[in-house]
Amino acid sequence: MADLAVAEKKSTAVASFMDDAFKNAGQGLEDIGLEDMQIPFMRIVQPLSPQLMKKDIKFIDGISAGDIFNNVTGDFWEADEGVVVIPFAYQMKYLEFQLRESGGGYLGELDPTDPDIRRTQRMGANEILPSGNELVRSAQFLVIAVDSKGRTSQLICDMKKTQMKVAKAWNTRRAGLQIMHPTEGLFNPPIWMTAWRLKSVQESNDKGTWFNYAVSNVDIEDVPASAVALAKSKFDLFQQGEIKTSGATAEEMQSASSAPADDIPF
Repeated sequence: MADLAVAEKKSTAVASFMDDAFKNAGQGLEDIGLEDMQIPFMRIVQPLSPQLMKKDIKFIDGISAGDIFNNVTGDFWEADEGVVVIPFAYQMKYLEFQLRESGGGYLGELDPTDPDIRRTQRMGANEILPSGNELVRSAQFLVIAVDSKGRTSQLICDMKKTQMKVAKAWNTRRAGLQIMHPTEGLFNPPIWMTAWRLKSVQESNDKGTWFNYAVSNVDIEDVPASAVALAKSKFDLFQQGEIKTSGATAEEMQSASSAPADDIPF
């Protein structure tokens, strides 16, 4: 009973400040800009991912191969259940990596107009730039993830290499999607008014086994209106140039040993 009384007292104390907190939402964040925060990426846990290794600093307790996770917060969604997302922007990134046999390492982004992008040569599954480094095309979906309780988070879902076929199929489906307006009939909705569930499925070839995304459509009416409104506001900010993205995670940019698309083995 004592523990219950303490819990009720704490709950009452917090509730007494709730209205004031709501009126001052975001207070204290005025001096925190994008340069002061990490950009969260959505990734799939692969069989050899560090998130599975208990002694690794990136270890996430309870996670399994195939689960989808937020690389900054460590939040994750189980492979079979997945996560509902509302995309609000899309862009293709052209990333330069040193080859693994040369030490690996992320070297930065290439401008989409860089002529070297059209001068790559195929070496197995890799695209090699004139410099001898690897070009990795990264399809980036900027999304609002919505959990089962309606809570939201903003992430970059980047798809590279074997995931690129999923990215192309997703874009094709979104471009052909039609929804019904109450009075005007069918129309192709804006990107911020479409919802999708991302799960992961196992794939394999003669080189090994890995997990890839599986995308299915979700009725936008099944998503909280507040999440759709947030996606619309983020779309507007992106169009105004107020939202900046990165081609790689903070760890990939800082680690000289990181290899291209480390989370996808082939």
